[in-house]
Amino acid sequence: MPEYLSKEEIRKWRSSLERITLEEYAARLGKVIQEEKHDDSLVDSVMLRSLNSMSADKYIPKTEKIQTIALRSFSKEKEITEKKEVKSSVKKEEKKSAETVSVKKKEVKSVKKEKEQNINYSFKKSLTEREQMVFDHFLENKNTIVYAKDLAKILELPRDYVYKYIKNLRSKLNEDILHNAENGGYMLKV
Repeated sequence: MPEYLSKEEIRKWRSSLERITLEEYAARLGKVIQEEKHDDSLVDSVMLRSLNSMSADKYIPKTEKIQTIALRSFSKEKEITEKKEVKSSVKKEEKKSAETVSVKKKEVKSVKKEKEQNINYSFKKSLTEREQMVFDHFLENKNTIVYAKDLAKILELPRDYVYKYIKNLRSKLNEDILHNAENGGYMLKV
């Protein structure tokens, strides 16, 4: 009956600085490495089953031909380029729509300037952008009542902030043409 290596001898082999295998170490001592003991633990049985299920006769390696790999990479590359083209076309359409909007704004401004030129309004100071928007709205709605809520929609501000622009507009106008309406709101009288 052969003698097996003890746990203590295996520990000595691990801590030794010699570069030899466990089999060589056991042969030097005249002993044999003990084969794995049969253990009834749950972990060992699960591991044993998983190793058996992956045995060489059941495992079939998946091999691919170079052609299939190349075709797959070409299709992915084609998808990527199509996505880029779609994004670029969407950006171009957005630029075109932005250009048309800017052209329309320029046309509206030119029409407003023509209207203003027909009727001269003089200001003590230059108007800010929002004050200009308020004044343009008053010009479009001459001699009609304009409410603060309408101006708030145009300026995209809460109604409380609109009164500041009306006050500033009144102070910058040379003539007293912006009046309070009787039922609320404001009126540009010409």
